[in-house]
Amino acid sequence: MGPLRTGFFYGSIAVVVALLADLRFLLIDPRSIPDWMLAAVEGFRTQFALASYLFLGILAALRVRPTRLDPDATYRSLLVRDCTLAATVVAVMVGFVLLFLTALNATLFADELRVYAGEAAPGIAAYDKEVASELDEPPPLPTAEEIERNLQPPVLWDLGRSITNFVLRAILLGTLGALVGFLRGRTDAPSSDDKPRVE
Repeated sequence: MGPLRTGFFYGSIAVVVALLADLRFLLIDPRSIPDWMLAAVEGFRTQFALASYLFLGILAALRVRPTRLDPDATYRSLLVRDCTLAATVVAVMVGFVLLFLTALNATLFADELRVYAGEAAPGIAAYDKEVASELDEPPPLPTAEEIERNLQPPVLWDLGRSITNFVLRAILLGTLGALVGFLRGRTDAPSSDDKPRVE
């Protein structure tokens, strides 16, 4: 597939991950799931989402094949160009969705997120305390009030930070895509199926 189609395909999967991560309070009832699961969701949600975006961006770069004929360009340069584009499309799609979700959570879903924070914080704090009690030297633990504050909805001012993250994510995934294309250009010999073609 071409870089735009490949990027859109994997970008769509990344969008689903973003929706599940940022709207988890609409899907999870903190009173009906175990405390350890709740702590895992809130403790690793951001890291899991970011790792997923990186993985999908790299996967898009690995799956793309040059499709536009350019007689003056080498196969490696075509790979670098198209891999960069495919990975960047993933980042752009995720970035726009995360901007929208930040605005949505700061306004329309703010009350639901506050309720979720109030119900989830005691369970997370209780699980942290239970785990710490098994350690010889337990680290200082956040209180339920501190956990609840961390789970509060964003404010509209956070859109500025989201835009910054959008740009950084696009640069990072674009760079990774270019690196994948460069490495593929060194190791992959263009076969008859891989030769660039006019779409």
